[in-house]
Amino acid sequence: MAKKKEWKTQKYYHGPAGAHRRAVYKAMGYTTDDLSRPLIAIVNTWGEVCPGHYHLDHLTRTVRDGIWKKGGTPLEFTAISQCPTASLGEPMMRYDLPTRDLLAFDIEAIIEQQIFDGMVILVSCDKVVPGALLAAARLNLPSLILPGGCMEVGSCEGEQVSLSDLDEIIFGALPAGKADLKKIELLEDAVCPSAGACPIMGTANTMQCLAEAVGLTLPFAGTARAVSAERLRLGKASGEAIVKMVLRGETARSILSAKNLENMLRVCMALGGSTNGILHVLALARELGLEKEINIEKVDHFSRTTPGLADVRPVGKYFLPDFHEDGGVPAIMAELKPLLHLKAKGADGRLAADWVKSGKECLQKGRRTVRTLDEPLVAHGGIAVLKGNLAPISSLARMLNNTIPSHRGPARCFNSQEEAVAALKKGKVKEGEVIVVRYAGPRGAPGMPDIYALLATVVGMGLEGQLAVVTDGRFSGFARGLGVCQVSPEAAVGGSLALLKDGDVVSINLPDHSLNAEIPDEEWKLRREKWRLPQMKNAPGILGLFAVNAEQAHQGARLVAHPAPWDKI
Repeated sequence: MAKKKEWKTQKYYHGPAGAHRRAVYKAMGYTTDDLSRPLIAIVNTWGEVCPGHYHLDHLTRTVRDGIWKKGGTPLEFTAISQCPTASLGEPMMRYDLPTRDLLAFDIEAIIEQQIFDGMVILVSCDKVVPGALLAAARLNLPSLILPGGCMEVGSCEGEQVSLSDLDEIIFGALPAGKADLKKIELLEDAVCPSAGACPIMGTANTMQCLAEAVGLTLPFAGTARAVSAERLRLGKASGEAIVKMVLRGETARSILSAKNLENMLRVCMALGGSTNGILHVLALARELGLEKEINIEKVDHFSRTTPGLADVRPVGKYFLPDFHEDGGVPAIMAELKPLLHLKAKGADGRLAADWVKSGKECLQKGRRTVRTLDEPLVAHGGIAVLKGNLAPISSLARMLNNTIPSHRGPARCFNSQEEAVAALKKGKVKEGEVIVVRYAGPRGAPGMPDIYALLATVVGMGLEGQLAVVTDGRFSGFARGLGVCQVSPEAAVGGSLALLKDGDVVSINLPDHSLNAEIPDEEWKLRREKWRLPQMKNAPGILGLFAVNAEQAHQGARLVAHPAPWDKI
């Protein structure tokens, strides 16, 4: 064991006064010697409801081995995890984002009540990774994130496939009577060939990469395959590292500085990551009290000054395993070196410069997925902040070579995703229109659901490039097509989407970063005077809390006791 230093649980578990606490653990086979060591929580989000977390039960064993090896004592507990696929396009999708905050509360309550010296949190999927980041920031213990890693790429009839390929058929071609039922059957058995997060730059892999970029994982942990010896070795190394971090007094907030979050944002832009990634970075910034340094204005600035470098699906050519073989996050950081804070701290005593060095070594061996600063995929970041009279504060859109750059057309307004999808499938939406889904924000839905089913329907019906979608809800990282999301302020607090009418001409321009309705100012004023807040939707449990206590999208849409005024950046 390393040289003995001070750690938190010495106060509670050592000496005669700690006897009653030791007695409880001795009931489970722990010894006096075990309980004299740093007590490390392993937060295991294993479950049988999604492949991203199915393998974590085995991965925890390697973490335990590393903790024991370095002289700590591992104590494991489970926490929630979920995959939103089951509820795509359904009202139950409203629970998706709230699970982020629910997980953070879950971890907070157990860690505080049971008393630990440090923690390793095992996570994989969309809202689970950011929930872990929020918990780490809130608790400020020595903390490491151990991502679960990416799934293998599926193969169907000689083509590489992923779940998004099946989604677009199910939501678009199938209802239109254009689907090959045999192909659906083949894809069903092919698109998820292993445990892990779906192998494209969706929200899950975006957040695993960003957890690494911000410094709370070990190098390469954001992209290594879920089912691999490398992932198991990362588990053991994470167990060893957390004990060293405890003995050095290296806490989450000693790592999570404004410079680290700026590096995180740069990497997100270079990856062309999910727009959800921005929401979660903003939430993390507010959790840390860094909203003056990291806010939607900073996102906009970084969008305009960070080139898109990752040629990874759904907006590029390659898959996550290809990206990992090129060096993953360290490789992206190596290319971004002139734009990064190289002295930003990372896990286990590392600096961002260490990631850059490792990435440079990887890129010297060859590359397919990582472009250079001189020859980027696109000259700007992969996510654009759009503003205008429909988004006075902000809205977000992916801005890579995945869609048309602009669209102008009459609005078709719906007050839920379900209404919009039903109208689209019945042929009630005309080519050239802009589908507007409002009252889908943090308070309006409530819960700020993912509107991906609508975009998947548009693409699956062969209407990509002919229609656009605007919403105060969210889009999955799987999404393709021209879609503007996270419009802030949302309709439910009187945002401009609430005032829009069918037929109003909406103009979306990604290069100009603008989202506007062609309505005279006087007409806007008259509509606002007449607008009244609609009756709140049925919102039991945590959804009811979101309806009252959620912050706006540009603030990270956290569930908090005292939400900041929505008009505050």
